[in-house]
Amino acid sequence: MVKINEDILLTLFVTFAFISILHAASINDTKTLLSDLLTDYNKEVRPIQDQFAAINVTIIAHMKSIQEFDEVQEKFSFVGALVVTWLDAIMVWNPNSYGGLRHLPVSYKDVWVRELILSSPSKAVNTLGKSWNKVRYYANGLAVWVPVDLIESTCSVNVQNYPFDTQECITSFNSMGYEESEVLLIPGQSEFDLSIYQENSLWAIAKTKVNVQTVGASSQIDLVVSLKRKPSFVVINVILPILFLSLLNTLVFILVPESGERVSYCVTVLLAVAVFMTIVSDMLPRSSEPVPLISYKLMMDMIISSLIVVVTILNLRVYNKDKSRPVPPWLRSLYRILTCRKCKNTKVFPLKRDNNSSKIKDATQDKGSEFHHLKDAIKKVDDITWKQISFMIDWISFTLFTTASILSFICFVATTYSN
Repeated sequence: MVKINEDILLTLFVTFAFISILHAASINDTKTLLSDLLTDYNKEVRPIQDQFAAINVTIIAHMKSIQEFDEVQEKFSFVGALVVTWLDAIMVWNPNSYGGLRHLPVSYKDVWVRELILSSPSKAVNTLGKSWNKVRYYANGLAVWVPVDLIESTCSVNVQNYPFDTQECITSFNSMGYEESEVLLIPGQSEFDLSIYQENSLWAIAKTKVNVQTVGASSQIDLVVSLKRKPSFVVINVILPILFLSLLNTLVFILVPESGERVSYCVTVLLAVAVFMTIVSDMLPRSSEPVPLISYKLMMDMIISSLIVVVTILNLRVYNKDKSRPVPPWLRSLYRILTCRKCKNTKVFPLKRDNNSSKIKDATQDKGSEFHHLKDAIKKVDDITWKQISFMIDWISFTLFTTASILSFICFVATTYSN
């Protein structure tokens, strides 16, 4: 039984080895095939029998990685490849006549290739493909060309919702030199093939799309990439420091006036906000339409900081006013209303008629020295100084400017994030 199995295995091995030898293509087979195919081959002639028909060129877009997205220069570059296929009526052969050779690579300089011109370049206009590219032909005439390159194109940037923005970049390739009736570009897939894509640290791909349109008389393929910014870096290094600066700015009203550091403190914060405006402006394109919302936010912080400086200086003048100068009645009334000094900690007692006379006296007179007289309490309330007015201004300013800073930040984040 073991002997029979060994004979069967040996017979099968010899049979497969013989078949392999019969169908193994030699170097002479390859030379002969190249010579037969390229003899009288004219790469200036479209390789289709019916010269009135269009050659269908199918394109599948692949992306390897995002190289750069420059918002200031409005440039988008990525490493990608296009799988370009078409049928070449001249490059057809019988594999059995050439040792079973079923496919063959040929330099793309020696055969007809539909050159694709980058019609949205960031630098010079150039074609896709290098001298080392090969076109692989199959026995049925199918041609497969896979040009790989660093593609640099322009991109219209909209940073209105920075840093929660989404950018849409369109990279276009045109079959210039041929009309659409001669060469027709067809997308093999409706979106990019991202099977080999490497994630970018700043941008995430939201969606991709591949469209074909007619530009002039030529066919053009548009590779559309929607990029979603990863906002963590900007939030930590720009947005949160802006919020903290705004809140720190209002603390000037808690600082003791006698320290003599109030003006220098608020001016320092104002300069810090100005520095952040410079940093953010360097990160964004010089665009007027639309203006980034963060620019409005920084301008609002600049206005608030400027107002804080003005209020601080004027309030110091109020604090150091001469005590002999009386406080205006309207300021005293405002102070009473805001501090509730006229009713706070003040006891009000009823008046009663004296039984032995017709005079009306205060009921507290029967209480001895246990209570303060109402008139003395009112007189004490009316004794309001300029320093108290200054403290009132500090309290009002701290409340208003803190509320304004927090509301402006919430409105900015809500508006940019919701869009």
